[in-house]
Amino acid sequence: MERLRRPPTRTTGTAFARALERVDEIGACRLGRLKLSQIAPNRLAALARYALGSKAPLLERAAEPKRTAMLTAVMRHLEAKAIDEALDLFQVLMATRLLNTAKRKTEKERLSTLPQLEKASRRPATR
Repeated sequence: MERLRRPPTRTTGTAFARALERVDEIGACRLGRLKLSQIAPNRLAALARYALGSKAPLLERAAEPKRTAMLTAVMRHLEAKAIDEALDLFQVLMATRLLNTAKRKTEKERLSTLPQLEKASRRPATR
């Protein structure tokens, strides 16, 4: 679980691939599909915060219904957080890698046509 807590720290394609693997690994538990509508969202969040702040031995010693509830809350929290972090990383990658590259290429092409434009503007217009 400790490994699943850590978000990606770099903005590279490899980090994005790892972020997606992390989402898949957390989603493999299939706890996101449980219907927990009868439990208040703030109660789930409190359970997740408590469990994330606790050490493994404390969670292991917890009584069975509470332990399962805490682990379920943690995994639901981690799943939502992992998806958000993967989407944020995708947004950063798109902005920095793809869009900036396209802007630079377009700007370079525009600048390369300036001498031709200048030369054409010197010619008098003939009709």
